[in-house]
Amino acid sequence: MALLTLASCDNTLDVTAPFENVPIVYATLDPNSDTQYVRIGRAYLGQDGPNGGLTHPDSVYYPALVARIQAFRENGQLAWEKTLEETYDIPKDSGLFTTQGHRLYRLLVPGFTANASRLDWTYKLVLQKDSTSPVFASSITPLVKYFSLKKPTPIGIQRLNLTSTKGQEIEWNQAVNARGYQGYIDFLYMEMPEHHQSDSTRHIVRYYLPYQLGSTLNGGATSKTTLTYQGYYQYLAESLDPRPGYIRFFRGFTLHLNAGTDDLATYISVTQPSNTILQDPPFFTNIMGGAGIFASQASLVRPNLGLADRSLDSLVFGKLTCELRFAKASFLDTLTCN
Repeated sequence: MALLTLASCDNTLDVTAPFENVPIVYATLDPNSDTQYVRIGRAYLGQDGPNGGLTHPDSVYYPALVARIQAFRENGQLAWEKTLEETYDIPKDSGLFTTQGHRLYRLLVPGFTANASRLDWTYKLVLQKDSTSPVFASSITPLVKYFSLKKPTPIGIQRLNLTSTKGQEIEWNQAVNARGYQGYIDFLYMEMPEHHQSDSTRHIVRYYLPYQLGSTLNGGATSKTTLTYQGYYQYLAESLDPRPGYIRFFRGFTLHLNAGTDDLATYISVTQPSNTILQDPPFFTNIMGGAGIFASQASLVRPNLGLADRSLDSLVFGKLTCELRFAKASFLDTLTCN
């Protein structure tokens, strides 16, 4: 009985397997760009184990892949079909896998952003191993459209008031075909040794806004988040180290917001780290015959945002950021928290 029990409890992990072709696709079409990029690779295991082919480009790339994007009008009629070209113009991050280039597939459509009808079309990605082979993977996505900012105002002079009772609201109109919203705000500042302005350097502190899901895919609703004095200035205090002998000057905010399609929001949600004892997340992909995501994402950028007077005073003299030595220029002197 003991021998039978031991024989039935084999927990050996099989890390090798016969080769299987599985395309991996990552792409988010930008409705406000004439150039689109698609990352296409392939998963592999093989008889050499998980690290067996990491130095060989043919283990992660297709040697003669044909990738095309088709645009379909609202009535389903094909508007155009274009073949993507291989490119290596975006560097690859460091890591285990092959360093022989970072192969992407690029599509340049001159005049794409000038065509208002593009926002109402759907787009299909189709993959072939070579020009004579059948399609082995495909995916379809709409474009995100009508994404706009409400607060702060999209144009004109705007100064953020983080010290108001409710903090500074950031509000936007939910976009058509969008479900997930993510953003960040860059805090721009200059740093210099005291009395040596010629040695100044410029820096950025990036603060990520909470990820949100929209209430509709039809647009018209609003979403918002809030920057508070306590939360944001505490973040600055934890992100910057005091530098004795140096002073810093605030130089503005730049706000970035992104809106992604429903499939992209689902993909992000199911691939988040698990907070439960169930460690394997559910698998989601909208790639027929493969894995990954083919979606759309639109972005908003609002530069040149300032700070209201009381918020600037709190940055310079407030207890949370006093040690950071931010300064403000007055008529006769440069004021800091000493």
